[in-house]
Amino acid sequence: MLPRKSLRRADVVASSVMICLGLAVVISAARMPWTSTVTGSTNLWYVSPGLFPAVIGGLLILFNLKVLAQAIKEGGCDGLWPSTVGWFRGLGYNRPIHRVILISILMAVYIFVAIGRMNFLLASGLFLFISIALFWWGDGEGKLSRKIPITALVAVGVPYLFTYLFRTFLYVPMP
Repeated sequence: MLPRKSLRRADVVASSVMICLGLAVVISAARMPWTSTVTGSTNLWYVSPGLFPAVIGGLLILFNLKVLAQAIKEGGCDGLWPSTVGWFRGLGYNRPIHRVILISILMAVYIFVAIGRMNFLLASGLFLFISIALFWWGDGEGKLSRKIPITALVAVGVPYLFTYLFRTFLYVPMP
């Protein structure tokens, strides 16, 4: 676990980002219609589509203001700039960040390229196989000859299982 000062600096950064996200959600919710006369009657504000996102955005802002205030009170701003610069300088050597970027790219390719252009079961199976191969095979534990069949079984079985469960019990057709 990180030292207390580092945790408070992380709280300052994370809560600031979440406050900005909350503001973006509230601004987007404000652009949604708050009243309507589409059906011939007037809808009241409390049944509008913008209410729920506005409440969520407001709660994000409120709760993260509390975290930010506590972090600042406990010295989270002390040494924030030098530690942030150091973090950015060490980005090229930070393997956990590389893994996050890689899985984000894999998910983006799966969602925006594979789904809709190829069979759902095939796209999901390939995504699972590649993800498991990249993140599990190279960990140095166990034999690769055992990991490959397990990976193949998961890559084939999980999409079929989810498709079956969604179609049978939830009546939701998979793409």
